Amino acid sequence: MDSHKPWLRAEIAQWLRDGLIDDQQARQLYARYPVEPVQAPRPWGKLIFSALGAVIFGLGVILLFAYNWESMHRYTKLSAIGCGFVVSHVLALWLRREPRLAEVLHLLGTMLFGAALWLIAQIYHVDVNYPDGFMLWSAAAVLMAWALPSTAHGILACLLICGWTAMQVFAFERPHLMGTAVLLLGLLPLAWQQRSTLLLRVLLLLLPMSLMFNSWVLDSNTVLLHAVLLAAVYLWAERLAPLLKWRESVPALYQTGVLMWWGCLLLLSITDVSWTFSVANRDGREMLGLAPAQLISVSLLLLIVVLAGLCFGKASLRPRSGPQLIELACLALPLVVLCLSYSVYPMPSAVQLSTNIALLAYALLFIYRGTEYLMRGSLAAGGVLLTLLLLLRFNDLFHSLLARASLFLLLGALLIVAGLRFSRQQERRKLGVDHAR
Repeated sequence: MDSHKPWLRAEIAQWLRDGLIDDQQARQLYARYPVEPVQAPRPWGKLIFSALGAVIFGLGVILLFAYNWESMHRYTKLSAIGCGFVVSHVLALWLRREPRLAEVLHLLGTMLFGAALWLIAQIYHVDVNYPDGFMLWSAAAVLMAWALPSTAHGILACLLICGWTAMQVFAFERPHLMGTAVLLLGLLPLAWQQRSTLLLRVLLLLLPMSLMFNSWVLDSNTVLLHAVLLAAVYLWAERLAPLLKWRESVPALYQTGVLMWWGCLLLLSITDVSWTFSVANRDGREMLGLAPAQLISVSLLLLIVVLAGLCFGKASLRPRSGPQLIELACLALPLVVLCLSYSVYPMPSAVQLSTNIALLAYALLFIYRGTEYLMRGSLAAGGVLLTLLLLLRFNDLFHSLLARASLFLLLGALLIVAGLRFSRQQERRKLGVDHAR
């Protein structure tokens, strides 16, 4: 609604000139729909490039020592890395009045701490499970992220934890749910405390990756199911985010959830994938079994039910408009069919049909929103989704050359009409703002 307030205030001014409302009514409407001042953007570009510079510099130091490794005495190696680690943090504390520079120096010190771990293990021939080095390194990054507090350290910790999980899973073929738990319980509260949308976006992207790693080693048949359920969790959590008084988290949750949801639906709309998904667990479909993969499935499903219940339990969060109801149906219909097909009876045709219907409805809904409310991102996303859906169905459903040509003509005409409607709405808003002035 905030993006529509300038247009609404322009319309109020026009109503006042046309005599439809008086001065008192205009003042009441202006007070009801105030335009909030635009906050200056935070210097994320400077922080990101400085943090990348610190990370790359730290890697350069590590490679430099690696090049001269054999000719250096062990105490020289330890002294160099140790001094670099100490000096970085001491300089950061000394320059704490420059928070950005201090954060970069702290980040460099954390990088050198990781180098020191591998150096000590190499010098003294420490024979341990090598992913434990990433465990200690990520633990240090998490502690620094909370102690400073630091968004850059939080992002570094996310990457290290995912690397730690990947090594445990793919090198030793054993699940590593601890990494996923640390992301969820150790870093997500930090993002909320700092109101850091950047850290939140990184977490929302890496959390499913960590979960998929574990799902692969626990039961490869549940990887896609867990991705679907986690995407649904994101979309339901987005509706509850305003209750936490952190409105900036809504776009991050919604955009990440929609991308994951669309990706899963596009995969399931393919005949081979939908059939494999439906019959993957034909012999043992107990969703309430004791296997860890099934416990994860049940936990995510229960979380969805709780989030949905909270949304429908609060009147202000219930869907009211037609587009909101359509979007809810696009989320609920495939989710119900997928769960039934996986846990009760294989229904590959129903899975494919429901996902195709949901994708088509999503595409048309986003195109409508983009043209109605001048949302370029929504219009582009709807057009891209519709094109992808057409290309996927090109060989699956339409075997006649005439049908394929007709479908492309229909798609082209629809995109042209959408572009013309967007231009017309843009011109109308521009005229409304000019009249308001």
